[in-house]
Amino acid sequence: MKQDNESAYKISGSMIRKTQTIEKIKPIYTEYLAHMSRFFNIGDVEAWSRAAVKNLNRYVGADDHHIYVLERSGAVIGFALVNDHLRFNADGLAIAEFYVQKEYAKKGYGRRLAEHVFVQFPGRWEVAVTLKNDSALVFWDQVVSTYTKNNFQKKWNHSFNGYGFVFHTG
Repeated sequence: MKQDNESAYKISGSMIRKTQTIEKIKPIYTEYLAHMSRFFNIGDVEAWSRAAVKNLNRYVGADDHHIYVLERSGAVIGFALVNDHLRFNADGLAIAEFYVQKEYAKKGYGRRLAEHVFVQFPGRWEVAVTLKNDSALVFWDQVVSTYTKNNFQKKWNHSFNGYGFVFHTG
């Protein structure tokens, strides 16, 4: 069921909340960037990280960009960024960035965050994953196949060097 944008969705000692500010995710966003830098050939990681944080500002107050935070005991342990920058679909939404801290991985938090976000926006979706990120490929394959009851396509994009999970919700 679709949640009000200002309400929180409580799950097993944690909470998913939509927010209009990047301040809550900035501390773990830099952690996420460090994690993601392993999968790309980046010459200047510092400059790349600064540009990514600057790009994060696009999410503030934008109608077509959405920020969801996953909190546990008042601390942000994960986030999902949603926008309409698509690599595989002509229209719809994409999980642009997605992260759950390592100590909370493989405990169902990421799955619940992803499914919660999908419910908020019925329609066409895609999730792009770089080929080198094996754990993300496994995660999204499991989440999308279960959520869609295997009604999805896994597409290759050479220019991105990765796969897209393309599906429809609602």
